Amino acid sequence: MKLWLLLAAWAVPAFCADAPPADAPAAAAPETHAQPDAKPDAKSDAKSDLPDVAAPKPVTVADEWAFAKAAGQDENADVRKAAIPELELFARRRPDAPQAPDALLLAADLRQKDGDWPRAMGDLLRLIAAYPGSPALLSAKSDFLSLVAKRAPRRDQPALSALPESLEGTDPVERLSQVWRRIADRAPDALYEPVVLGIDDLFARDPGRGDSDELLRALARLDAANGEPASALLSWRKLLALCPASMLRPVAQMSIGDLYAEALHDPRAAIVAYQELAEKFPRSIQVQAALEKSAALFENKLHQYDLAVEQLERVVALFPKTPASLRALQSIARLQRDRLNNPDAAIKTLQRLSKMHGGQDGVKALLLAAEIARRDLKDSGRQAALLHQVADDYPAAQQSPEALYDCAGVWEDAGNTVKAIEVYKEVATKFPNDRYARKASKRVAKLSAAKS
Repeated sequence: MKLWLLLAAWAVPAFCADAPPADAPAAAAPETHAQPDAKPDAKSDAKSDLPDVAAPKPVTVADEWAFAKAAGQDENADVRKAAIPELELFARRRPDAPQAPDALLLAADLRQKDGDWPRAMGDLLRLIAAYPGSPALLSAKSDFLSLVAKRAPRRDQPALSALPESLEGTDPVERLSQVWRRIADRAPDALYEPVVLGIDDLFARDPGRGDSDELLRALARLDAANGEPASALLSWRKLLALCPASMLRPVAQMSIGDLYAEALHDPRAAIVAYQELAEKFPRSIQVQAALEKSAALFENKLHQYDLAVEQLERVVALFPKTPASLRALQSIARLQRDRLNNPDAAIKTLQRLSKMHGGQDGVKALLLAAEIARRDLKDSGRQAALLHQVADDYPAAQQSPEALYDCAGVWEDAGNTVKAIEVYKEVATKFPNDRYARKASKRVAKLSAAKS
């Protein structure tokens, strides 16, 4: 009974507090969906009973270093080995931390003990390049030079040993770029993996670097020197795509052609690359070589000799009176004679060579043309004319007296005694002090006597 009274006393005031006055108009009851009885929030009640807990402190660089260092110095060898990437990651994530040089030095030491001397040298070079004022610098240089002497190939030792003292400037990132590019230029197969990782790290820091083209060239050379021609080709293509103002673009285009021609064994793709170079960079010094290489591929790989001649003619037109045009004309004549079965065209090409280049090259070209006329065309009149041209065009040449004497001999063998006597006399007149002058005079006397 007492309990019931207590409950009634509690309920009545609550009900009355919510009830409207008797004279107030009744409000329309809103339509509502039935809701389950609210339950007390057990979690909030529980939290209210817990003591206040302080927010966790943010993780500091010192905390990260303490973890990585402890792992690298663990008593268990497997744990120490597993800690190497953590140490290197710390140095990459926190390059400005005062502990970064120590992290690299410890990582290098652990890699040496694990027998991975190339990666150890890579860590040491990162320390040497990026932290020239670090107390760990001297130890890093000493360890690096010791590894070079013990582990590096003998041919690469001079270039690698010079690296620590050859770096210029104080900017860490620029010094890192220098060291990776110099290894790619001077010892590309010595530290392939660490240098590639180093270059990738520089691009990760700053994708739009001002020396991106130089780094991509270094990466391409590294890949090519280490049996990765496809990767090298992609690096060159990336340079062309992302470095529109680079002076290395013609070099990149040429290198793409070379990779297709040699390592990738795709002569057609190589020719396309070489032709693109000639079209896109007509003033570059690589154009000559690109056309010559195109001609060589047409000749030796595709056996399309007319197209080879076409490329060589472009060389002659673009680079007249140069060693390149001399080689091109010689090759054109050879192809016309040996591959295209056109000795007449070969003779005309050799005459063009003589006119353009002169000198001993011109003399040799005319003598070869005379030989082609004799052997291939069986044309004694043309042979004689070419031999006579040697004496006419190059009277001071050592071969001229003999060439003119042989010209007379051709006429004599052809049964044209009158013409033979005429040319023999010309030998004696033009070259009176030469031994062929005396021989020519004797032939004139003999032929004249026989004629009379």
